Amino acid sequence: MRGETVVVTGASGGVGIHAVQLAKAMGARVIAVTRSEDKASFIRRFANDVVVASKFSNAVKSLTDGVGADVVIEAVGTPTLDESLRSLRMGGRAIIIGNVNPDETYALRLGYIIMKDVSIIGNVRSNRSDVAETLRLLGSGLVKPVIAATYPLDRFSDALEFMRNSSRIGKVLIKT
Repeated sequence: MRGETVVVTGASGGVGIHAVQLAKAMGARVIAVTRSEDKASFIRRFANDVVVASKFSNAVKSLTDGVGADVVIEAVGTPTLDESLRSLRMGGRAIIIGNVNPDETYALRLGYIIMKDVSIIGNVRSNRSDVAETLRLLGSGLVKPVIAATYPLDRFSDALEFMRNSSRIGKVLIKT
């Protein structure tokens, strides 16, 4: 990732805001994508650039001199996947990590993927060295947890309701 341009969709979400920080800590130029101008000011603290739009591929290409990003970390899912794929350079990689719904389908344009030589990678896990590196980055201060709210276990339903509210930035924690 060092020296690459990385786009992160859903950059204000719990996964997204931390993906922005991890990519930056690993030496990438980070373009964060959000739909909220209110959230953009907070995200700017972590990313090199922030794009506020649901249609963001042209902005990404503009920020990369028409080339496109090396990597897109797709933390939203099907609502932004088309734009994510359009944002990639020739030979780019899309890493799909967000909003997994096993019943959801997506019409993939195979010719586009083939002609652009794009790789689509699904990721749901980490290994021991990934965890160790993340803890090292946390310990060094290069990555900071972003906590939107903390709820006790007996207020779990309140936490779920808070999570449905799209005005939050970061993770919601449940204390036991």
